Amino acid sequence: MANATDGAIWNEAIARPAVLVTKDRDFSLLRAAKRQGPIVLWVRVGNIDNRALMRQFLGAMPQISEAIARGEAVIEFVGS
Repeated sequence: MANATDGAIWNEAIARPAVLVTKDRDFSLLRAAKRQGPIVLWVRVGNIDNRALMRQFLGAMPQISEAIARGEAVIEFVGS
């Protein structure tokens, strides 16, 4: 969905249902403002290579999974 609009991405995440993983702050703000919608995992890391990002992400998966299980609307993943 690289060329999809934000609305199309949002609707696809609702339809699946899926966790919307994004570096785009707009999705986090949209989800915080609405009572319904997908869980948004807001990835807040600097410019790092993909391997380093995956190591950080995998290390945080237990906490991310717990937040998803709690039904948190917006989950912030802040890299180290």
